[in-house]
Amino acid sequence: MRSHLTPSVFRRLLSNEGLIFHCPSRTALLSRHSHRHASPHIIRSPGRRHLFGFSHKPPRQPKEPSIAPGLKPMLDLSLMDKINAKPPPAQELVKAWRTFFKYKVAKKEPLNNLQAQHALRVYQHLQKLDSEDPDCKLTWSDLKAAWLASSFIPEGLPVDPDDSLAKLARLLHAEWQQPSAKDTALQYSSLKSMVRILTRTGNTAEARDLLESHDHALEDRGGAGNEVRTRLCWGHVLRGFVQEDNEIELLKTAQKIEDQGLSVYYSATQFILVAFYAARNNVEGTKLWFSKPLVAIPGLDRSGLPNPETLATVLKFCIRNNQLDWCKTVFQGVLETDPDKSTWDIVLQWAAGGMGKGVEDVERMMKVIIGRSTNEQSVKPDIVTINGLVELAMSMNDAYLAERYIALGQKFGIKPNANTYILQMKYRADVNDLRGAQEAYDSLQAEEVENDEDLPAINTFLRALCASKMDNYNRIMSIISDLDERNKRLEPDTVCALTTLYLQRDEMYELIDVLQTHSFHYNLEERSRIIDTMIKFSTDPNTDTARSWEAYSIMRQIFDDATPEKRTQMMNEYFSRNRCDMACHVFGHMRQHSIVNRRPKLETYVQCFEGIAKCEDHESLDMVHNMLKMDSSIEPNTKLYNSLMLAYTACDEADRALDFWDDITNTDEGPSYKSLEIVFWACGRKPFGDRKARDIWNKMRRMEIEVTGKVFAAYIGALSGQGKFEEARDMLEVMEKELALKLDVLTLGTFYNSLPGQNRKDLVEEWAKGLYPDVWKELCKLGQTTQKEGHRLFNMKKEIKA
Repeated sequence: MRSHLTPSVFRRLLSNEGLIFHCPSRTALLSRHSHRHASPHIIRSPGRRHLFGFSHKPPRQPKEPSIAPGLKPMLDLSLMDKINAKPPPAQELVKAWRTFFKYKVAKKEPLNNLQAQHALRVYQHLQKLDSEDPDCKLTWSDLKAAWLASSFIPEGLPVDPDDSLAKLARLLHAEWQQPSAKDTALQYSSLKSMVRILTRTGNTAEARDLLESHDHALEDRGGAGNEVRTRLCWGHVLRGFVQEDNEIELLKTAQKIEDQGLSVYYSATQFILVAFYAARNNVEGTKLWFSKPLVAIPGLDRSGLPNPETLATVLKFCIRNNQLDWCKTVFQGVLETDPDKSTWDIVLQWAAGGMGKGVEDVERMMKVIIGRSTNEQSVKPDIVTINGLVELAMSMNDAYLAERYIALGQKFGIKPNANTYILQMKYRADVNDLRGAQEAYDSLQAEEVENDEDLPAINTFLRALCASKMDNYNRIMSIISDLDERNKRLEPDTVCALTTLYLQRDEMYELIDVLQTHSFHYNLEERSRIIDTMIKFSTDPNTDTARSWEAYSIMRQIFDDATPEKRTQMMNEYFSRNRCDMACHVFGHMRQHSIVNRRPKLETYVQCFEGIAKCEDHESLDMVHNMLKMDSSIEPNTKLYNSLMLAYTACDEADRALDFWDDITNTDEGPSYKSLEIVFWACGRKPFGDRKARDIWNKMRRMEIEVTGKVFAAYIGALSGQGKFEEARDMLEVMEKELALKLDVLTLGTFYNSLPGQNRKDLVEEWAKGLYPDVWKELCKLGQTTQKEGHRLFNMKKEIKA
């Protein structure tokens, strides 16, 4: 007879999934078939048949992960390397290298530390193979592309513990210094790029040493252009020390380059040092370095005078630190130098911010400047002037003043440009004027933005929309759609805000799409922030268990790099919700991970057994204990045995729990005080366990081990748990004399709660009221709960800790 089992059923049986009947509700799905969440699919919707057998449009499918072209084989190599498996073919890796760096150079997109880590591994792997096949080797052009992409590194990167980008740059730089490298121009330019890379990755001291050791190479080039390049290189070094907040090396290097004639103190150097001290509100340092005479450099515009950027920095510093008198002296000196257009813009800002001039006063000054302007040297205010005034108002947290400056510009016929709308969107979002920010965003759409200057402001606006209590969902989705059309990425903090919003609204498809689109382009620290956001939602007491589990499932699928510590946090959350099945699934996901350092550690096992003890789930205990037996990387210690004793005792297997006590006594580490507390608890729950408890107690007394209050309370619980009322009572009466311990709430409560039957408990009450009335009163403050069997127990919460 032909079988009625379909091929899909056979596939399920062969893949060890079994037969599963989908429940109509998510809650039922979680309660009856929680193991289904281990499915490799993030969201799965069962198909439905409708009238005439026709179905609606197919269910929406999540987006595929957005990964830079060529990166996938590099990721495969990293994975194979971590699990000690066969790597991808060298030819495939070379092709991936070319594709990846061609994409990076074309987009002028910098490497993040995670991508640099994968590229470094590919480079080292191919170098180690040292194949003679030209298709399996990187050519000079391949290395040049990688070097060019590495040089796109921006300022202000977070510190990379692995220093992957700098390591890759060192190896590539070493290639150009080989005798076989005949491209001397590349050798020379690579030195400048190497200095920039090192200073922006936290290796400024190394960059300084490199620059000093290759100073002869710079000298050999000769010419005025070489002097400019030398000054730029030393400028990178100074900025590097500023980024690292290393004042000692900054000052040491500034003095050294001046003493040795390596560079001069000119306007760019002044800006670096003044900005460093101004940012720290160091009045003395700021004044010192601004007042230091500047060296005039031939061919440099307005040589020997401060940059407008320096003047703007000084102005904001003086406003913050109430140094307006000194600021007045500075700008009076500036006015005597025949200011150019950019300097006049800063002078207007000084009048507005440093002199307290109102908008009307600034308007009159602008008219005077227009009157003095000539065709040879036009200093007429323009939109750059207005934007500078707006930025000043923003630094003073005065959005209304910023609006007045924009209106002032329009009064002079100066129309806002893209930068104006960017600033407007930002300060309106900062003061929660979301409707006004939306108007600025709409106006910005008609402007030409060349280098994505609008993205930071749009991200700020999106975060403000997400944080608002108003329903801005449609507006948010419209902006995200615009950015998707432009193929632009969101900042990690914006993705965090969107993640919270989508989770709160149960928009799981939207969440998956935004994570698949953006998260694979972030570095580990940025991905970790998104993981923390999802964990915060999942562990929120206001989040129901079903939504918490759904958030965890998405996190597990997309963020495979989530650390065991973060996964353990989720495991403990489900234990606290009394969902031992979910918690053990989280543990199982860690245990099944292909990468060794993402599997459970010994402490993870301990916490898992503690959670099982709290939930008293025997089935989960057997499953996790079997995983432990199969885990050759775990060397059991006393704490692990303690957790096993706890779990088996809580699951009414005290006999088996005591087997672990024997294991503890046979180890070099031996039992801890926690071990004694737990073993006495197990003795109290095992038939005739008082015999074992007396043996352990007598051995402790013979060995003259100091007895703590918790250990003694546990021993009393072991005796009273077997109904030994008189023996336990007699020990309590002599405990102060023999053990120097006073009866406390813990010991008396343990004595009362452990005794079987209400009759014996009444005897404890009568005895305690007579001899220890104060302790009894304190115990009664905890309150009592009547059990199903009719006896009463004090509300004492037992500590489940190994």
